[in-house]
Amino acid sequence: MSAPTTANHEPARRETEHREPDLGKRLFSSRADRRRNLEFRSLHALAALLLLVQLPHLMHLPIWISVLGAAVVGLRLYDLHRPGRALCERLLSPLALSTLGAVAALLIRVDYGYFLGRDPCVAFLFVLVAAKFAEVRRTSDTTLLLCLAAFLLLTQYFYSQSLISAFVTLPAVFALGNALVVMREPGRQSATAARLRLVGKLLLQGLPLATLLFFVFPRLPGPLWSLPEDSMATTGLSDSMTPGSIGALSQSGAVAFRVEFDDVDTIPPPALRYWRGPVLTDFDGRRWSTSPVRHYVSLDPREREAPPGRIDYTVMLQPHRQDWMFALESPLSLPARTNLDEQPQVPLARLTHDGQLIADKPVSSLVRYRQRSLPGAANAYARAPDDASLALAGRNPRTLAFADELRASQPDDSAYAHAVLQRFNEEPYRYTLSPRLLGDSPVDEFLFDTQEGFCEHYAAAFVVMMRAAGIPSRVITGYLGGEMNGDYMIVRQSDAHAWAEAWIDDRWQRFEPTGAVAPSRIKHGLAAALPDSALVPRLGGGWLTSVNLRWDAVNHAWQRLVVDFDNDSQSAFWKRLGLPDPEPWQLVALVLAAAGLWCLAVLRLPELRRHDGLPPVEAAWRRFTAALEAQRIVRQPDERGQCYIRRAADALPDEGERIARIGHALYALRFSSQAPAQEHLQLAGLRADLRRLITSLALARIRRQPPA
Repeated sequence: MSAPTTANHEPARRETEHREPDLGKRLFSSRADRRRNLEFRSLHALAALLLLVQLPHLMHLPIWISVLGAAVVGLRLYDLHRPGRALCERLLSPLALSTLGAVAALLIRVDYGYFLGRDPCVAFLFVLVAAKFAEVRRTSDTTLLLCLAAFLLLTQYFYSQSLISAFVTLPAVFALGNALVVMREPGRQSATAARLRLVGKLLLQGLPLATLLFFVFPRLPGPLWSLPEDSMATTGLSDSMTPGSIGALSQSGAVAFRVEFDDVDTIPPPALRYWRGPVLTDFDGRRWSTSPVRHYVSLDPREREAPPGRIDYTVMLQPHRQDWMFALESPLSLPARTNLDEQPQVPLARLTHDGQLIADKPVSSLVRYRQRSLPGAANAYARAPDDASLALAGRNPRTLAFADELRASQPDDSAYAHAVLQRFNEEPYRYTLSPRLLGDSPVDEFLFDTQEGFCEHYAAAFVVMMRAAGIPSRVITGYLGGEMNGDYMIVRQSDAHAWAEAWIDDRWQRFEPTGAVAPSRIKHGLAAALPDSALVPRLGGGWLTSVNLRWDAVNHAWQRLVVDFDNDSQSAFWKRLGLPDPEPWQLVALVLAAAGLWCLAVLRLPELRRHDGLPPVEAAWRRFTAALEAQRIVRQPDERGQCYIRRAADALPDEGERIARIGHALYALRFSSQAPAQEHLQLAGLRADLRRLITSLALARIRRQPPA
């Protein structure tokens, strides 16, 4: 009777011996070993996280900030692998790191010229996160560092909310999840791929809830907090113009704004796509600038009858840090957001007598607004000209003398204006982006010496000639043209243009001096007017242009459907579903109910799939043995697990290697002392192999069955 008893206890004794090494290692490992495991694995995971978090900021931070942050992180890693260096210990001491933070704050203040703003605050946070990584020692330190790194990752959306920003964020999110897993199980070895799979699974499980929250709680109309405007250079039109200023701007392919027309049949031809911007009246002999005095008109789009030929459209204006907005000449309404009934909300800008749309504050973020215009029409609210529209500086005497001579032969204002344009057309003037530099008398030198220039040269010379003849005139800057990309239009900085207006027949009339020299610029765009320019590959055809347009369409859809999803978009979404706008308590109830059901499904369904509520490892072992029993390989009551696995591998030589690998791994996990999270990571890598083994054994059994 004793033999069976001994035999029955033999597996338990051996299984206990199998468990003792891990248990002893866990109980009797030294404090130094645990600290070393924590430092290497945790700090390596944190270093990878910081690298992916810092990368998006390298494009808009000063180079010395990037180098400083990388140097601090590198010094900490060097000290980790080469401990005991006195210099490293001094540089990484709390006093040294505190001094570094204070000095960095002072240098940032000197570099930017201010401290309370987006750019200097992000730069300072960049340095602080690197310094915090350098001093991390305990788990509590890593928790704070993870929070700071996550916030630094979100700050990249202060600069851009494009689809590229979302893609750049994704690797950093995986690195953050990987670091959290490592922090949860310090000192435990696990494959990086298994940890990343776990993070990916958690992200997929949270995606439905994130989607629900996106539709239920749209973005707010304004930022959660306000910071002073950053004084950074931006690409766009200025409130002044000098020879060459617009020519330099026209070499930029950056997007100025995008336009969606309500009716594609109303899209104006290129020659009528004048997007009016700053009106330049003051002239000092070389530089044109806007008048400091503005007269606003009262324009209520709800009270104005829309005339035939009007165009309704939506503008998505990129931030340019100036206070003007753009609309087709001539605007019939004020820029405003609209609700579902197309009723205008509070206007975003006011209209001046000279046709400018002036916002209440500089446009520092993307603005989407509705607009109505009547292309080609004169400004019905224009004021009679004042003395500023006749002022001339005495730096261009040859131009004034020629104007007097031409005026004597053309007493009619309209005939005189066309005579000036005829001179541009008949004389050997050349339209170019790279004219020769002009001196103190730029109009004289352009008209009589160089005879080459860009649109600002011709517009400025025309206005000076008109003023010299006593005809009030001014320079208008804005954009001319636009490129259709599917169902919307792209207006780029390369479409920047300058034209002229003159007071003739008691109204302001538009004149196009550039059209007299390069009519193709007006009809077909800049690429047609400059066929030999380096701009042609960018503005013309080709596969690269096609790819850029497709990518711009994707970004446009992202901006319109995701970034700009606000309360109005939410109301439109409910309306398309045939539902009324829900009350706030209904939204809260919907979110709580959906979140509860989804969490129950995610957390409970794996439990329901287990055999009789068994732990995951034991359930996997049962599936393994059940697959072998289906092949008539049954474990004997007194047979050890290791012996059973070897016997099954010998009995099924085609799958022997896989049976041995999976069986021994599951058998070891059954008696290991690992934490549940670590056990889950290792088991996740075995489940796929186990499913393939079960499928292969089932197919082999079917093939062995005789045909009916």
